[in-house]
Amino acid sequence: MTERNIAAEVLEGLREVREHRAGKRTLKTVRVEPRPLPKLTPEIIRSVRDRLGVSRVVFAHMIRVPIRTAERWEQSRSSPPESAAALILMAQRYPDMSDLLASP
Repeated sequence: MTERNIAAEVLEGLREVREHRAGKRTLKTVRVEPRPLPKLTPEIIRSVRDRLGVSRVVFAHMIRVPIRTAERWEQSRSSPPESAAALILMAQRYPDMSDLLASP
């Protein structure tokens, strides 16, 4: 393992700051537009749970939501937020996902 030269790294950083202030160095801007997720219907949510072969309680624990929340999604009383929808879609595509999340 090579030893770091902290002083040289600090000096390089200061040089870059000076160049940026002088207009010689610009920061790159990257725009990332999120792609919309497919709308999850209660039928899709139930089919994912059925495909995993788990009860509603186990499914709620797998995706880390309260049991009543999963129940409301399946009964069309509310819709999952995008973060939960993404997790459900991941569970649909990768059934072993909850095992991977639970492992250290």
